[in-house]
Amino acid sequence: MKDPNVEALNKRTRTDVLITLLLSAVFAVRAVIKLFRHAPDAACSSMFLFVIFLLTGLIFVDIRKNGKPFAKSVITKMRALAVTVCISGYVSQFADCIAEGIRNHGGEAFPFTFYLDDRHSVYMFLLGTLIGILSEIFVYGHALQNDMDQIA
Repeated sequence: MKDPNVEALNKRTRTDVLITLLLSAVFAVRAVIKLFRHAPDAACSSMFLFVIFLLTGLIFVDIRKNGKPFAKSVITKMRALAVTVCISGYVSQFADCIAEGIRNHGGEAFPFTFYLDDRHSVYMFLLGTLIGILSEIFVYGHALQNDMDQIA
């Protein structure tokens, strides 16, 4: 007999899986197009979005497969997602600076401006930090789930 909680979880996450994996494919295609159009800054941003949506989709796939949101593999993917989101803002800004310097100065010595307090980068770092905190809550949920499984 199937667990009704697992069935409800599968039903709720079906659309999430489809949307996130579809968006990851869209951003992968966009990254390739931007690379061929010689826009490495936009390609870099699209690649990060591809990885972020791919990891999110894989988390949903893992939840559907295991039937448990507090699985160790979900926690590992959430931590990878947190690190990816944290660094995405700053790496994208770095790629923007390099691409702008090449476009405006032809690769010659150019003034390189990089801001640690760029609003977008700070927001991405904070979002990644929140995802990391959420993954630590999932670690606690994993421990509680293991305790409940041992009792039952």
